[in-house]
Amino acid sequence: MEIAADVECVWPARAVLGEGPCWDARSGAVYWVDIKGARLHAFDIAAGAKRTWAPRHRIFSLGTPPPQWNPPAQAAHWFVGCAEPGFGWIGVAGDEILFQTLSHPEPGQTHNRFNDGKTGPDGRYWAGTMHDAESEPSGSLYAFARDGAFARIDSGYVVSNGPAFSPDGRTLYHTDSARRIIYAFDLDAAGQASHRRALVEFGEGDGYPDGMTCDRAGNLWVAMWDGARIEKLSPDGRRLGALPIPARRPTSCVFVNDACTDLFVTSAAIGASADDVLAGALFRAMLR
Repeated sequence: MEIAADVECVWPARAVLGEGPCWDARSGAVYWVDIKGARLHAFDIAAGAKRTWAPRHRIFSLGTPPPQWNPPAQAAHWFVGCAEPGFGWIGVAGDEILFQTLSHPEPGQTHNRFNDGKTGPDGRYWAGTMHDAESEPSGSLYAFARDGAFARIDSGYVVSNGPAFSPDGRTLYHTDSARRIIYAFDLDAAGQASHRRALVEFGEGDGYPDGMTCDRAGNLWVAMWDGARIEKLSPDGRRLGALPIPARRPTSCVFVNDACTDLFVTSAAIGASADDVLAGALFRAMLR
């Protein structure tokens, strides 16, 4: 079933690997990264204004800091997230991007890099690593505390993606895109994950599950790399419908309103032909 929506390209950025859209209510902007293009982008929704930075380190994911976290003292608009030096603070200060690294869980694994990340209901920042060449199961999922302490939640991922959390904070979702599997975990109030199970396994021709988010009803919205769509899944893994995206490789998505009717979608231009002008664009989908 096709999901009814008005989909528009709001920024034909031609991102090599657009990823990690983050809704920043403080500024009214969607921040997103181009991992392989080494760029940070911000789209001001009300004004339609676009801003791009070329930071000295690649940024893999970022999110607004939890309320109990105290940002560094320098004058900047601070996020938490993962960059090449590791996990920590990422600040926007005019034309400059600032980094204050707190920790790195894999300092010697040069074949790995970070990928998706999000703030969890337990107040930690959850982020996965992956094999940069996308061929070995060397990736893991970590949860980072505000002092940089981390716990390894799960391991054995080729291409880690997500994570996403149910609205009640009781379920964690995480994906191995290379294996086409979305996993679900039980999550307790202390942030302990258990009972990993395969929620959905996609087949040949379906595309690859990439970044994802949950709506207020607990449904998953999953960007399907090589699938040109966002797949909507129920909390128990039933496929509820598809939202077509005019790009072959959508990578992730985020809702920007409480009603979960306004969805922003990133995409990648990797492997796209020159005449595919919407590859690597940022899209907005207004659900009807």
